[in-house]
Amino acid sequence: METPATSRMDQLEEAIAAYQEPLFRFAALRTGSRADAEDIVQDAFLKFALARAPVVQPKAYLFRCVANGCCDLRRRHVCREEIRPQMAASEAEDPLPAEAKRIDSLLGSLPPEQADVIRLHTFGSLRFTEIAEVLDCPVTTVKSRFRYGIDKLKNVLKH
Repeated sequence: METPATSRMDQLEEAIAAYQEPLFRFAALRTGSRADAEDIVQDAFLKFALARAPVVQPKAYLFRCVANGCCDLRRRHVCREEIRPQMAASEAEDPLPAEAKRIDSLLGSLPPEQADVIRLHTFGSLRFTEIAEVLDCPVTTVKSRFRYGIDKLKNVLKH
């Protein structure tokens, strides 16, 4: 007979295999830091493994944990300029690719709600219904944030 711990470990292994890469991309583009993204994703999986209640929607749960972790990091550091001098040497040697920095900069020009929806949909590969679950808002709100954000990005790229 399978024990709850075994079942949870199987569920964790499946979640890591399925969601580790999109969670990392989402966190990295949101934080601008490989090391911070890795830490945030690792913490999300740890919370998943230690959750007291069964996790019914692992993908939504993990993306919510990562989104919260990114917000917590932002709260701890007033702005990026304060984070940069504190970077570890290994992070300075292994920066995010230039394209990722460009995307982060473009998304930084949007309201955070719109940028998060675009990140979750584009880099996290979440459907709008899953994003609504992660952000705890109506699907129509998610769709409008996505559309308005994309429209603003198009205008920025035209000029």
